[in-house]
Amino acid sequence: MLRKLGYWLIAIGVLAMVLHLAGIRFPSLQWFFQGSETAGWVMTSLLVVGGLALIFLGPKDFQFSPQTVRQMQRFKSIRRGYWSLVILGLLVALALLDGLVVGKRAIAVHYDGKLFFPALVDPIPSTEFGGEGDGEPNYREMKERFAEEEGDNWVLLPPVPWNPTLDSDSEQRAFLVVDEEGMFHLEGQGELYSGLASIFYADDPTTKRQEWRFRRGQKDGPMEGWDRNGNRIENGIWKDGERVEYEVTDPDAFDAVAEDELTSLTVVRYPPVPPSFKDRHFLGTDTSGNDILAQLFGGWQILLQANVLYLLATYLVGITLGCAMGYFGGTFDIVVQRLIEVLSNIPFLYVVIIIASIIMRPSMPVLVGILCIFSWIGMTYYLRTATFKEKSRDYIAAARLMGAGTGRIIFRHILPNTISIVVTLLPFSVTAVIGSLTALDYLGFGLPVEYPSWGRLLAEGADNLSSPWIVSGAFFGTVLVLVLVTFVGEAIREAFDPKKFTTYK
Repeated sequence: MLRKLGYWLIAIGVLAMVLHLAGIRFPSLQWFFQGSETAGWVMTSLLVVGGLALIFLGPKDFQFSPQTVRQMQRFKSIRRGYWSLVILGLLVALALLDGLVVGKRAIAVHYDGKLFFPALVDPIPSTEFGGEGDGEPNYREMKERFAEEEGDNWVLLPPVPWNPTLDSDSEQRAFLVVDEEGMFHLEGQGELYSGLASIFYADDPTTKRQEWRFRRGQKDGPMEGWDRNGNRIENGIWKDGERVEYEVTDPDAFDAVAEDELTSLTVVRYPPVPPSFKDRHFLGTDTSGNDILAQLFGGWQILLQANVLYLLATYLVGITLGCAMGYFGGTFDIVVQRLIEVLSNIPFLYVVIIIASIIMRPSMPVLVGILCIFSWIGMTYYLRTATFKEKSRDYIAAARLMGAGTGRIIFRHILPNTISIVVTLLPFSVTAVIGSLTALDYLGFGLPVEYPSWGRLLAEGADNLSSPWIVSGAFFGTVLVLVLVTFVGEAIREAFDPKKFTTYK
């Protein structure tokens, strides 16, 4: 079994590398390279190395013990937990399909006798489909245009043809004004503005000339400028209201539009829209016009990625330190316990608030890293206690007499006999990550607006109860996942209860 797992890890890592080099955005495999190129190559390389380690270093005749088989059968007999696990597996499989289920890019486009697959490749410029400019086309509008032309061209969109964030057709506009201190506000409001704002051509208010990002009333982040055809002609970076970098990428096109009359800084706002099957807003939209079902899907993907990072880091540290504390004891055990006591008395929420105020826009790996700093403690205590008990047994003394080293005793003898603790705690660690990230987003100290977030959707729904579809979609989605994971956890805890299959003499 372990060797088969090794082959799977190698296949996934190699396939992700090959498809990335070929420019194919295969669902889920592209996740490795979403953060950065270097991180993607590191993660895929670790998959390959881990697979090779399982094949060549893992046990060749690995089999589950009779007790483990009975525990698995017991879990399957607990119908509520078993079917909850099946439903969760289906939800995970759905999330792995990525842009084939939810996204604004078309799955397939047939144009002038050629077949394109925009959802599986890098962005295709609109000129490939008879449009103008080098930007990516709006495939929803393209589908309507092809339908009106009644030709052989067609567009196949995902079931939910919307991106989780920053993607809507309906809009409302408001202008930004500057106060005496040079801070930007929405016209008629005193609150400092944070978000996107654009300048449009006065004679064509649908075409953007420039786009800026604001944070707390100041320009903060990248800016871009385009000509009338949608070609980028300038870009720069601002920080706390001051320009850090600036470049004109097309001087001729920049000079051509330099004298054009423009609008003031405009904030494009989208009102909430109730559920509509005609527009494929199956759960409606929020106050920004983002599709709620797409946000729930994107938020589920983010939570899955966060859980993978969290569980790997937390369990690696917690299991290693816990086993080491229980096995070595003495000074090492005392020092680590004092470290745990210090971390246990640090208020987690205050630390997150401080870090979020310093970093301003913490990414998902950063937030997960903060969670990991405090979350390995509980696992360590459980494994420390179990290791203390196991190391006094006769089979450990026999292993020492046969010359087994410390690493072999801990990871090949003690850990397999305490694995029930790890398996039992796993579902509850998952609920902890989901609850923590959702709560942080709800309080405003979570992920940036570019990330879809269940917590932000709950907060927005609570502030807009006149549009009940916002809060109801987020609430029932969150409750569904937490209940399913809890049912699985309870079933695992009952199935792996050591008293169930233990006889005391």
